[in-house]
Amino acid sequence: MMRPPPADLAGIERQESPAGPDEAADQMADVQGDQALQDPGGRIERIDCKVGTEDLHARMALEAHDGQVVSFAYYSKWRPRTCSLDMQRDDPAAKWRQTADGDTRVQTRHGSFLIRVMADAYEIEFLDVERQKFCGMDGYTNGTMTIKRSSSNPECSVAGLLDRDGYAREVADVRYSSAE
Repeated sequence: MMRPPPADLAGIERQESPAGPDEAADQMADVQGDQALQDPGGRIERIDCKVGTEDLHARMALEAHDGQVVSFAYYSKWRPRTCSLDMQRDDPAAKWRQTADGDTRVQTRHGSFLIRVMADAYEIEFLDVERQKFCGMDGYTNGTMTIKRSSSNPECSVAGLLDRDGYAREVADVRYSSAE
């Protein structure tokens, strides 16, 4: 299941139900050092970009207020499969917190995201995001999408999110284990 970055594991306060450990509660556990986000305000920035070809691509749209991301939507296509997710800061099923490093951690029961804001880009890292929930296939999505800020033509790049080899290995492992 989804885990926070290794450096944060020691800071997680584990919650247990009377019947024993509850993995869903652990996934939404507080991480030591995280704080509530300040209310966003100011200049609104909306960016939409796409990287890849028609049959294999990733697309991200985000909205930020004074550089603080308040929502993002991700769509990818591995023909014929697609993935789609939409994260909103006011969604009760997601916990948005500021990390000790000043980044934004978005935790859901189906995986986490780490948003890093740089002077010229936004980087959204996917951390063990369940493919079944958002893509209808087995496994987890890990990797990053970087969106370069530009007033005329935003550019984006991905690392790991469109890794066909990783998906092919997982499918082969599932087929092999189900044949036993």
